[in-house]
Amino acid sequence: MDSVNSHTVMIREIFSLFEEFSEAVKGWDLDFCQLSRADGAFFLEQIAGTEALISRAHLPSRFLQRGCAMPGYRTVSILTSRNYSASWRWSGETVTHNSLLVMPVGGEFESVSAPGLDSIHLTLSIEKLEHVSQTQFEVPLYKLMPDGRCFCSHGGANLAILRRLLERASTGQIDTGGRLLISPQLEDDLAYLVLACLTHNGAKKPLGPRGHRRKTLDHALRIIDQSPIEAPGAVHLAELVGVSRRTLENAFNDGLGVTPAVYMKARRLCELGHRLYQSDARSVRIADLALACGFHHLGQMAADYQCMFGELPSQTLRRGSR
Repeated sequence: MDSVNSHTVMIREIFSLFEEFSEAVKGWDLDFCQLSRADGAFFLEQIAGTEALISRAHLPSRFLQRGCAMPGYRTVSILTSRNYSASWRWSGETVTHNSLLVMPVGGEFESVSAPGLDSIHLTLSIEKLEHVSQTQFEVPLYKLMPDGRCFCSHGGANLAILRRLLERASTGQIDTGGRLLISPQLEDDLAYLVLACLTHNGAKKPLGPRGHRRKTLDHALRIIDQSPIEAPGAVHLAELVGVSRRTLENAFNDGLGVTPAVYMKARRLCELGHRLYQSDARSVRIADLALACGFHHLGQMAADYQCMFGELPSQTLRRGSR
């Protein structure tokens, strides 16, 4: 596993900004859009084995989540035992405590989460999964775990055991000589439990956007993604999608919990936060970065930025420079 130190706690930290969280995470390429102010801190823990990576994350804000995991690996995701109430929609499916999500091979994921999401993500090498599939289930891996997105709505007893093992590793209850350890045997057990969930309870292709509002939102997000920073206004966006402004507003409120205008502003604020955090305070001007992100009124931008992230743009710039 590239740049992963075997049998160690890679990271266990609390962050005040998602940008810090995203910078610290290993094995994931994240492109999240924060949609609300964080009600608390961001938490990240990652533990590596030889062919496995356990990641636990707490997100105190509403997010549109996008990203992908490492090539040559498959990732499954579940809610932690403490997370019963936070809303999480993944590829058109409503995630519950019994759900097992399987990320696609070499593809991206997209989901929407409410504040308070607490989740665990298990990344296993395809080689490990293929070995366990052949030796334990006597079938090739693709028969149990298709290459595309998979969704298991009820993992049953196997999912409960999988969650318990992952949480024990997360809290340090699996150790050798006081050191956290993901042993090869534990990696085999985790791989077996994942495949057992899919075998006994069925893996299905997620439904994806369905219903008029979901399809409207999906169409609008594709248009916005293809636009420069100066995304179309709500009226123009509704025309491009081919719906009324009210229909567009309803689609965004239903799918993301925010209006189109709030989403597009949040998108620009997140892009500004990323550029600030990645820049050197000695060589850039906040005004130039703000203009590049489509902000023309610096006073209002600073107020909106502080309302979203809890600090001024200048503080983020200094934080990143450190």
